[in-house]
Amino acid sequence: MSAISHIIGGDLILDSAGGLAIVGTAEEARQAILRRLCTNAGDYPWHLDYGVGLPARIGSPMQEGDIQAVILAQLQQESAVDQSQAPTVTITDQGSGQYLCVIQYVDKQTQTVQGLSFSA
Repeated sequence: MSAISHIIGGDLILDSAGGLAIVGTAEEARQAILRRLCTNAGDYPWHLDYGVGLPARIGSPMQEGDIQAVILAQLQQESAVDQSQAPTVTITDQGSGQYLCVIQYVDKQTQTVQGLSFSA
């Protein structure tokens, strides 16, 4: 299955023919996970448990264990993640108030280990 390519916070992407770009398998899962992590909880009226709103936490005191727990809870709800193989979330203090978050999970369709990282 494929979906329209869209990274949260960005514009829709066009393909070389000028149509909407599509993604499938691993990239689709990556975009879905980012969307879930960046969406504020309760923003989808029909799915109140969708999202964790990580960008809204920027500037707040860092609670590494809490952040890891909410990310893992959201990954457990993501259909693209193979739930038989536990994902990992590592948060590293980079100094000067910067943190690096590295997520590893197994893509359900491709059965390959995928990585996703971001810093704030």
